[in-house]
Amino acid sequence: MLGTRIVFVDGLPGAGKSTTAEYVAGELEQRGIPCRLFPERETDHPLNVGGDLHPSGNTTGAQMFATYSIRSFIEESVARWNAFVAEARGSERVNVLDSYPFQNSVRVLSQMDADPVTLAAYQSRVEAKAAGLGPVLIYLDPGDAERAVRAIAEQRGPAWTEYVIAVVTECPYASSRGLHGMDGAVAIMQAYKSLLDESVARFPFPKLVLSDCHRRWPDCHSRIRAFLDSHLLLR
Repeated sequence: MLGTRIVFVDGLPGAGKSTTAEYVAGELEQRGIPCRLFPERETDHPLNVGGDLHPSGNTTGAQMFATYSIRSFIEESVARWNAFVAEARGSERVNVLDSYPFQNSVRVLSQMDADPVTLAAYQSRVEAKAAGLGPVLIYLDPGDAERAVRAIAEQRGPAWTEYVIAVVTECPYASSRGLHGMDGAVAIMQAYKSLLDESVARFPFPKLVLSDCHRRWPDCHSRIRAFLDSHLLLR
């Protein structure tokens, strides 16, 4: 019997979440375990509030932030989680969720300028919904946010950098603080990294925190395999 039916993969933009989520799905398939990989952005993603408006992939949040309030975002998110959990309970499939439980939800709410109490309460509600599915988290921790963002921007080039600046800075949080350009994006990512570290620390289920994977993927993959072996099956 499966011990978990949700594997979360999260971290800052560019940390290697998508690559890691694909690796996890491949490991599950090799073990003969049914799974579904939910990329950060896909058509009809069951958890992305706003559907095509959701700020991920090449879509900034400008239209979403003009359409949703913090309250309406949370209400829709909780409704989506209710439906997702109800479906998952009836299946033996493991769901691999790229950019959850934080980037595609808590990060968006922080860009909407939600206060820390609201963010923590929202996180607790989602965790309560997911608890019956035995969730586990793989968190890619890049360390210092500024150094990580600037290094990845240099590695991936101008197109990726411009995309990240737009996705990160076109939001109420940035507008209210006069944050723009690369320096603004870095300031926002530094604030989000602090929030992310607090959110990961509060996460009440099994978690694997991986650092510096860009320089040592074989070691990180080995630790991921051991983590999956520890939590996939009930003992």
